Amino acid sequence: MGGFKRVPFERTVRKSPFELLSTHARYVTKTANKLIDAFNSFLSGEEEKFLKVKKEVETLESEADRIKGNIRNHLPKSILMPVDRTMFLMLLSEQDKIIDNIQDIIEWIYMRNRPPREEIAENVKELFNQVEKTVAAYEKAIGNLKDLIESSFSEKERNETKEAIWEVHRQESICDSLERSLTKKIFDMEDKMGAGEILHLTKLVMLLGEVANRAENAADRLRALMAR
Repeated sequence: MGGFKRVPFERTVRKSPFELLSTHARYVTKTANKLIDAFNSFLSGEEEKFLKVKKEVETLESEADRIKGNIRNHLPKSILMPVDRTMFLMLLSEQDKIIDNIQDIIEWIYMRNRPPREEIAENVKELFNQVEKTVAAYEKAIGNLKDLIESSFSEKERNETKEAIWEVHRQESICDSLERSLTKKIFDMEDKMGAGEILHLTKLVMLLGEVANRAENAADRLRALMAR
């Protein structure tokens, strides 16, 4: 009788869950890229173009949900994973919340689809761009996970992943700084603005900051996953 042959985890499912997690992260980045398109149409007051972007974000979110469901459905408790299963699913959940927060931004813009006044438009655009950079840095970090697993957590791959995680924190810190300065600038202009405009802009800034925070949180989940 032949001995027990251990089958690698990645071959027990149709696609490696780590590969699917990276694919899901790419959808997160694609959705974040749409933020810039949304801002440009928001700034120019082109409602038809904005609605097109809004629809594209909904489509991306739906596809990301399908991938998330595929990952969860192929992680039965009986399968031995090279990382903690619960931590892996927590990472997936935190990553997915980035898309949810981006959708919240699109919906919030649509609630009062009036462009920011000229005095702060560039500041708002800068924050939009920085949020996109933070999400892109996160995708790069999560992209290292598959190589990290395949290398059996080699020191080289660990160090590269830690460096990528640090970069997410650095980009998020820039977002924090922009968020604070823009919020102060809005309140410094309160004599020129109505209550509705102030509410809309301050919450928009807060929601943008939340996307960057989610990316940082997901990066921290990745770091915890590495600790095993």
